[in-house]
Amino acid sequence: MTAPNRREQQKAETRQSILEAAIDAFARLGYDGTNFREITQRCGADRPLILYHFKNKESLWKAAAEQVELRFSETFESLYQPEKTPLSNDRERIQLLMSAFIDTLIAVPAYGQIMLREGASEGPRMEWLARHFAPIKALRMELDDADIVYRVQRTILRDILGSVMVSFVTLGPLMDRSLALVTGSPQAGIHPLGPQAKQAFIDYLLAMVFRDDAN
Repeated sequence: MTAPNRREQQKAETRQSILEAAIDAFARLGYDGTNFREITQRCGADRPLILYHFKNKESLWKAAAEQVELRFSETFESLYQPEKTPLSNDRERIQLLMSAFIDTLIAVPAYGQIMLREGASEGPRMEWLARHFAPIKALRMELDDADIVYRVQRTILRDILGSVMVSFVTLGPLMDRSLALVTGSPQAGIHPLGPQAKQAFIDYLLAMVFRDDAN
């Protein structure tokens, strides 16, 4: 490898190291709780070097969020493939989507952490998240029942389902400890979300969607 190519590779590696440190810091501490010292402690790059690659803290946050969104979308699309799965009705289609979404939240925890931290107050970061933090494939899910399509894509039910899944998975350790205290158990079994707990969670969500099935 020639010297110029080696330098370019080193620059790219340094930039990625800073970005990984920023993702971890912003996910755990939020934008306001993160400073350059926190990022330096995670990757070793000092403030001038960080600013060489990212002109300011806001640019660094956006680059970190874009990286997390890309990882989430790629993971979700690898798990959610309705065209390869035999599905006979809308309940099965929505269940598959929920299962893939939950598994992706577990695989890319920074996604939910950033959403909870930056989505709680008005501002440019919340606006950016609203525009970008949603897998396109999930929004284009095809269903047979027009009423169900409307309710899960055009009403507050969509936001309730999304926020419940994000909150439940992201706050899993807290929810597990809280339920354990109430039941007097060492561990409630909510976190990590095992197959049985995950299915029970999805069943509750499906009951919200198919509210008329019991009538």
